[in-house]
Amino acid sequence: MEEAARTLNSHGVSNASLPVVAARLGVSRAALYYYFEDQEDLVFQSYQRTCEAMGKELAAAEAAGGDATVKLLRFVDSLLADDAPELAAISDLAYLAPERRAVISSRFQTVKAGIAALLAAGAARGELRECRASIIAPAILGLVLWVPIARQWRSNESLSHRDLVEALKAILREGVATDRRSTVEFRPIDIALGHVPDVNLFDGQAVAAAKQEALLGAASWLFNLKGVDATSLDEIATRVGVTKKVIYHNLGDKETLVAECYRRSFRHYEAVMRAARDYDGPRIAAIMAANYAFAQASLMEGSAPLSPLTGIEALPVSVREEIDQSTNFLMDTFLDIHAQGQAEQTVRSLDARALVAANPGGFEWLPKWFDTLSEAERAAAPLELAELYRVGLLPI
Repeated sequence: MEEAARTLNSHGVSNASLPVVAARLGVSRAALYYYFEDQEDLVFQSYQRTCEAMGKELAAAEAAGGDATVKLLRFVDSLLADDAPELAAISDLAYLAPERRAVISSRFQTVKAGIAALLAAGAARGELRECRASIIAPAILGLVLWVPIARQWRSNESLSHRDLVEALKAILREGVATDRRSTVEFRPIDIALGHVPDVNLFDGQAVAAAKQEALLGAASWLFNLKGVDATSLDEIATRVGVTKKVIYHNLGDKETLVAECYRRSFRHYEAVMRAARDYDGPRIAAIMAANYAFAQASLMEGSAPLSPLTGIEALPVSVREEIDQSTNFLMDTFLDIHAQGQAEQTVRSLDARALVAANPGGFEWLPKWFDTLSEAERAAAPLELAELYRVGLLPI
């Protein structure tokens, strides 16, 4: 099961077939059929194992006693212990048949509710600060499940598993700001995403670019909500109001479409980081503005960037190389902002590389679980998540 989880995290559902898992284990395909009925069963059992592990460790953390902070950090430490098995990120729920999908969704929501109850009880006793528990609870689970995925990025290769775990715990405890008491005012970063402008119908290039953006926005949104495998080109075409032939003409086949969606995502992330780099104000405000923008974009219904949760290693080499260059730029820019913040004493002296590597787990879950959030929660999420990175959860 652990190898199945690793394969799902690194290659995604599309490429986590039984033959691939068998080859990675060095066993025959027939041997795996003793444990799994088919590929869907492998995904179902992997997701079920994730939910069971989270539920078990949360119950154990509660039973062991202590205040809310102790329980929360014990939960994180147990799931991410050096000898703990890797868990599959629940990234493609729609791949499962409805009955199995309902089972996993229910179990995940039960764990989420348990974390939310822990946060609310801790705040009531003064052990944690007040927060919107319905948003922070899934963010904590997202951060935990992101840790094994984060190490797949070349920009994070120098980091150990323990570096990432300690960074996650630092975020949850006190965040990155030196002054946790003062409110940080910041100007939101205005980065257009998914906007298809009115174009001159006689300008062929502009028309093609607008059409491509509409297709990529729709594809990214459906891939986020349903997973790549569960989304057909026909569904994407219908959402935009065109035929499947238009997708082939403008972008190519499904593999090419997925690659272009990833390129679009990282173009957006780079634009946000350039704006944060050039932000006129304290560096802690620039960090807040960037994290707010990342979360806000993830909630743009119909046009959010494709969330790079799983499957990065299965991309074509040329696309992976482009993404590696982009992640290096993102990391270097965020590190510069952190260093400037430390110099001006608005940002704490912590392992900035590990913090930046762990940070995406806090917002990459948003488009995957969009339907579980109310309109009020969607509106509140960007600021809640930016505040989590800034001040953590300890009382202020």
